[in-house]
Amino acid sequence: MSVKILSTKELPASLLATAAEKGVHITVAKFIHIQPVSTNAILPAKSVVIFTSSNAVNNVNADNPDWQVFCLNGATLEAVKERFPNTSVIATATNATALAQQIIQQGNITSAVFFCGNKRRDELPDLLQQHGIAIEEIVVYETIEVPAVTTNDYDGIFFFSPSGVKSYFTANTPPEHTVCFAIGHTTANALNEHTTNKIIINPDVPSAEQMVQTAISYFNNIN
Repeated sequence: MSVKILSTKELPASLLATAAEKGVHITVAKFIHIQPVSTNAILPAKSVVIFTSSNAVNNVNADNPDWQVFCLNGATLEAVKERFPNTSVIATATNATALAQQIIQQGNITSAVFFCGNKRRDELPDLLQQHGIAIEEIVVYETIEVPAVTTNDYDGIFFFSPSGVKSYFTANTPPEHTVCFAIGHTTANALNEHTTNKIIINPDVPSAEQMVQTAISYFNNIN
């Protein structure tokens, strides 16, 4: 098997090597740029904190916070464990709506801090506010689209966010045979607005590692 895939965000070299060993050759082209935003927010101990992006985790400045964390699993959870090992992860979920439901089901949360980017989606804060949970949003990074034209013909494309989808399709239209791989349902919904190409949603854990495994399994089964 020899498959060519475009990744719309940077991936670890070790993951590229693992994919290449399986005949999946990944070209990386970053279609968004993450710009940190300075903030001096000081939160009380035991604050309820929400993360839906590893970018948010990596751009929060805090020394050994004693927080109660709710976050998406996969890359976001791994970033929390690495950056804030002293925090308590109360619950995780595969998407923002399910994460909001986890917070609501606790029954005793009246307020929370949502560390996010400037292009965060509305599902989570809207649902929490509808259930009487006050949300303080702290923007810790900006997502800047950097569209670029791709001239190669790829068998598949990895998409990791609605912003990445928008940036790619600003300058490109993939051939009909190209398969679009989405990190989760939110990204898949964004793809549906731009293309009729086949879309495969990353199952279970929203991570780059799982995305690669999904692509390997898919192309093995059709070849």
